[in-house]
Amino acid sequence: MTSKLNLSPLTASMKKGSVYINDGSKNIAMITPEIFSEGWAKNVVDDALDAGAYDGMVPFGPIGLKTSLASWPAHLKLRFTLTPVKPVEVIHIRVVVNLPYDHWAGANYQLGQQLGVVPREKPANNKIAEGDSSTLTLGSTGDLQGLRIVMEAPGLHTVLQDNRQWTPLLHAFVTRNEPADKPWAWNAGEEKTYEFSLAFTRPVKIV
Repeated sequence: MTSKLNLSPLTASMKKGSVYINDGSKNIAMITPEIFSEGWAKNVVDDALDAGAYDGMVPFGPIGLKTSLASWPAHLKLRFTLTPVKPVEVIHIRVVVNLPYDHWAGANYQLGQQLGVVPREKPANNKIAEGDSSTLTLGSTGDLQGLRIVMEAPGLHTVLQDNRQWTPLLHAFVTRNEPADKPWAWNAGEEKTYEFSLAFTRPVKIV
């Protein structure tokens, strides 16, 4: 995507393994792993163990997390690697791009061959679109200087979801296409990596 370099840059930073994208002092995206145990109990990875590794604050933890972040003028490459210290049972693992819903309601989206508009009213099905190894394009927005985002996640399953039933957020998340209907075993030391890129119509820099 070609950046409009005359626009003010976004900034990207990392804290406790999560990535934050800001427009000045305004947070416009937070990217973080989420782990769900039986009953869809949400467990957020947090709290530093040591440099580059984080302890998951989960009932069955700890979960190691290593996050890497690289940037080009209007492009971010992100990589999250999760590793349990001991065997655990989970029902779902994903890495979520959390976007304030108000910025994106009414914006166009394309996920693979699926085209549409991010609904303003809560839909009956909160899952808006999904696809395997599919490029997601969002925007542009009516604010944030007309921001448009392109997310590419080869080898991963991408879902665009209205999350307002639980939070005031639009979710763009990636999974490894693992079962999400019943608990399954995640073995100690078994790495799960989620690597994808985000491109913007504004420059972005790591701070």
